[in-house]
Amino acid sequence: MQDSSRPVTGYPVHNVNGCGPPPPATSTTAYPNVNPSPYPYYPAPPPQNPRPTFFRRLFVAFALLLIIFGTILLIFWLVLRPHLPDFSIQSISLSNFNASNQRVNGTWNVQFQVSNPNKKLSIYYGDIVSSVFHKDDFLTETRIGPFVQGTREVNSVEASYSVVDSFVEGKVVDAMNGERSRGEIKFNIKVVADVAFRYGGWRGRRRILRVWCDDVALTGSSGKMTGGSKKCSVD
Repeated sequence: MQDSSRPVTGYPVHNVNGCGPPPPATSTTAYPNVNPSPYPYYPAPPPQNPRPTFFRRLFVAFALLLIIFGTILLIFWLVLRPHLPDFSIQSISLSNFNASNQRVNGTWNVQFQVSNPNKKLSIYYGDIVSSVFHKDDFLTETRIGPFVQGTREVNSVEASYSVVDSFVEGKVVDAMNGERSRGEIKFNIKVVADVAFRYGGWRGRRRILRVWCDDVALTGSSGKMTGGSKKCSVD
């Protein structure tokens, strides 16, 4: 006969004190959390757009080419060292001059001497306009034909101006007649030209050349130029 004091196999053993069985033993060994993903908490970034990189490289290349070209041009310009031409008036005459009743008539004939001081550069003169002023008051203008000036070359350029029954203010008429009565009348001659320097097949950037010949004196009676040649300022 089976002993009733032995526990039955397969059923939980009750503590004689009425307490439940102790909890199962836990292992104190820790295992690392191995996650194969390089982005454990965030999704993978979207692929980069290659277009900004391409345009950035293109801009850098263009800037470098521009700097290289500018440096070469600067060195070339410094080696050639361009100088502005020299202008002077060799002779001037005034005929058929009359100023009265706020009207002016007259003809000016001017001979310029133009010198190119450059040893390596020729000068091309394109559109050339020349004007006659009494002080700051405009009287008349004319156009001069284009020409090319070689290195170290000196040219004689003629210009003819005419004014017929042109209106001017009364104070201008009085000023010119006052000077003429004192034996000498002065005019200002201005030249504006579109020029470009040339070296062989190379031609530099076109620029505006301005020439001022101030206080060119003529005798009141004959209208001929007094004194010698008149040097002009050029910029």
